[in-house]
Formats: sequence, C-alpha cells, structure tokens
Amino acid sequence: MATKTETIYPHQATLQIWPESIYHASTDKITTPRTAGFQPYRLGVRPNLVRVRSNQRRQGVIEALPSSPEPSLESAEQGVEKVEIQLPPVDGGAGAWKFLFAAFIVEAFLFGMTAIEMLSSVTGADLSGFPLQFGVFQSYWYTHAPYAGRSDISYIGTLETSFYFLGGPFATYLVHRYRRWQREIIWAGFAICIVGIGAASWAPDFGTLVATQGVIFGLGMLVIYYPIFNMMNEWFVERRGLALGVICGATGVSGMFLPFVLQILLDRYGPVTTLRISTIGLIVLIGPVLPLLKPRFPKDFHEEISKADFSFFKMPLFYCFALAGLLQGMGYYFPGFFAVSYAESLGMSSTIGALQLVVSAFGQLIGQIVFGYVSDLRLPGFWMDQRVPVEILIFISPFVSGIAVLALWGTTRSLGMLIAFDIIFAFFAGGFVVLWARMSTTLSPNPALALPALSTFACMKGVGNLLTGPVSAALLTTDVRTNVYGIGRYENIIAYSGACMMASAMVMVVWYVFGKVGKRLERKGEFCGCPK
Repeated sequence: MATKTETIYPHQATLQIWPESIYHASTDKITTPRTAGFQPYRLGVRPNLVRVRSNQRRQGVIEALPSSPEPSLESAEQGVEKVEIQLPPVDGGAGAWKFLFAAFIVEAFLFGMTAIEMLSSVTGADLSGFPLQFGVFQSYWYTHAPYAGRSDISYIGTLETSFYFLGGPFATYLVHRYRRWQREIIWAGFAICIVGIGAASWAPDFGTLVATQGVIFGLGMLVIYYPIFNMMNEWFVERRGLALGVICGATGVSGMFLPFVLQILLDRYGPVTTLRISTIGLIVLIGPVLPLLKPRFPKDFHEEISKADFSFFKMPLFYCFALAGLLQGMGYYFPGFFAVSYAESLGMSSTIGALQLVVSAFGQLIGQIVFGYVSDLRLPGFWMDQRVPVEILIFISPFVSGIAVLALWGTTRSLGMLIAFDIIFAFFAGGFVVLWARMSTTLSPNPALALPALSTFACMKGVGNLLTGPVSAALLTTDVRTNVYGIGRYENIIAYSGACMMASAMVMVVWYVFGKVGKRLERKGEFCGCPK
C-alpha cells in the first residue's frame, strides 16, 4: 500500500482527508494511506473525520473532532511505502505566474475574436434599424455580399457569447466530473474553436456560417474556459480576485488593437482569407502557451476532491448576488453598442469611433485589474482585519455606472464629455465581472463551490446579453433631436440602461436594510452571508 504526503501551503482552503491520515508537525506534512477503491469522506459526514486548515504562511494546523482517535505514527508508517508529493505554492511562484500568463494570452486572442466589447459600428453598419454588431466580422458580413442587409447576422455573435455565458452550469458539471482530465478538456476546446473559425471560411451559405462561426466556435469557448477558471481557483486563493481581473483584462488589451487588425485584413483580403489567417494566428499565438495551463494538484489528487457543491442555492445572499448580476447584465451592453452611433448622430467623424474603442478598452482593462485587486485587500483594523466586503464593491460598480449613463451619456454634446463617459463606464461597469470570484468565497470558502457559483453568475450575465437585442429594437426610435436628452433617438435606451444599473446597486442596499429578513430565511448552514 502506498501513501501520499500532502504539504500545506499558505491560505489553502480546508482539505478533506481520511481518518487514518497523520499530520507530521516537524515536516509540516500529512501522510495519507491510500487503498484501491477507497472513497474519501466529505467533511462532517463521519464523526471521526479529521479537519485540516492552513491559516498562516507555511503553518499547518490540525483539528481532530472530539470523537477522533489519536493517530499512531508508528502504526501508520509500519510496512507502508511512502510517496511524497510536493505541491507548488499558491498565489505566487513560477507555476502560478506561468498559468496566469497563459490564461491571459488565451483570453486576449480567443475571446478577443468575438470582439464583443465596444465594437459597434466601426464600419457604421445598421442592423434592423439599430447598430448591433457583435464584432468586426459581423459588421463586414452585414455590409458586403452575399449576406448584405440580413437582419439576423447578429445571431453569430449572440451564439458565440451565449454559449460561453449560458453554458456555464453544463461546463461546470463537465469539469468536476472529469476533473483529472482538465488539461485534455482545454486542448479539446481549443481544437473545437480552431475547427469552427477555420470551417467558417468554407461556409457555402448563411446557415453553415452560423453553425461554424457561431455554434462551433462558441461551443469551443465554453469547453476551454471553465477548466481554466477551475485551475485559477487552485493556483490563487488570497489573490484570486486580482488573478480573475488580469485574465478578464486581457480582452481590454486586445480590444485596443485586434479589431483594427481584423478590419485591415478584411478590407485588403476579404472574409475568407481573413478567417484563415485568423485560424493560423490562433494556432501560432495560443498553441505554444497551452502546455502552461496546468492544474496545481496532480491527477491522482483530483480523485479525492469532492463533487461540485451547489449548496449556495439555499443561501439568501446568493439570490441577491444573482439578481444584482442579472440587472447589471441587462444594462451593461447598451453603451457599448450605441455610444459610437450616438457620436455619429452628433455629427462627429468615424475617427471618433476608433478613439472610443481604444479608450473604452483601456478603461475596462484598468477597471478590472483595480476591482480585482481591491476585492482581495485586507485592510488593517477594517472590520476585524477582514477583506473589503464584496457587497460594497457590488454596489459601487453599477451605481457609478448608472450615474455615468444617466448624467453623462444622455447630456453629452462634446467629444470631451463623450470620452469621459466611455472611460468611467468601462472602468466601473467592466469591473463587475471580476467580483464573481469574491462573491463565491463570500458565500462559502469551500473550493467545491467556487466554480459552480461563478458559472451561475456568468449565466445571469448571459441572460442580459440575450435580452439586449430585442429590448433595443423595442426602445430605439428614429427621431434625432440634438437639443433634447439622449438626442431623442437614444432617450429610452439611456433611461433603460441607467435604470438597470441603479436597480442592480439598490439590491445590495435592500439586502443591508432588510438584513434581518435574510437571516430569518436562513434555515441552516454556517455560511449564510447575512449582514451582521
């Protein structure tokens, strides 16, 4: 019988081990006998289960429940062959930074191919009476044969992003069910993306184009991303918010140059050649960094990790987080889709559209990194040396975004005000998504809950993404009057977007005001998250 030795590292979440496990204080290691077919217990299931926590840097503390028998080091080591596994440190070290670099590259170029952020009307296309381009490719398809003028061309971009957001719960099941094969799942997802974007260049009709660039590419993104998020949770604990901010901020980096590169290629070579160049570019840029996407735990260790934990569905605070995220997602996309056409309605040149694209991408990049960093902060003397409550950040992000929409976007008549709005909105609204990491840990520090909760929050944002198109069609008018709020045509759009943002912020206000109601709804569980 072989044994495995687990080293406790700083701020590591609670480990689940067997009653026969022995903690060696001198070496700061745990010896765990393993036998064929033995299934690990969950914490609290057996009265003699041992609980191991790490609260200080490289200092392990073992807590045996009252009924736990005292382990015997001699009996456990007798006739046992030891296999020592030295885990790399969390929140730093070569392994963590290599992983973060690789995840950044994947996000920048793969998700950047959807060009979803602030890409409306670089070419000035108009879909069903309103600009709803989901990327440079979609703008080109709409204005050029053989699909010129098709009102359903936006389905491509919608499918790309909807798979990524709405398919999160399914991807979570896949990752937890086949956790030891995470790296292989990432490679499979990348292969699906390559097939989708490459096959689109041979699409003979519109249906095939939707199936390849929309469905297949979107499915590949879904498969590749959630294993990366799960690995991120293994590599980063204290700096998890910052790690997610850096990964998400990669889209802001690529948003400052990738759309222009694609536009030049489309104008010079056309869509077929551009799609094939893009396929080769993805292989060359992303392929070499995929081997760096490694989980922190070895494959054998993943067999001992419990299944996905969905207990957060019993927590009132989860529904507040989910509602705030849903409302924020319902108002988030409109400024990105209409800010450029708004400027054109004021008589500004198309060059302003390119400038807006760059400053918005930059604002998003800075905002996501800052929000991620602040969500990890532990302020001395602040609420017993705890982190900045994520509820405060959830309030600040949509509240300032809503004020910017209602006060700046609707009244702007100059380039300076327009740029100021783009930066402020991109900074605060873009930072909301990185709070998903701390929302999960606020609900519970259980690592088995992190990915299911994150995927559920992503699903809420996906609902907002789907609603943007039909809501825009219903609210947008054709009358442009420069002397009225929102220049007339965009008045309803601005009011709706700002109202959604403000409603998202008010959810957290209501949560604190009526905190006692939330506590009464709690029936059991240690981590309700109700306000004290």
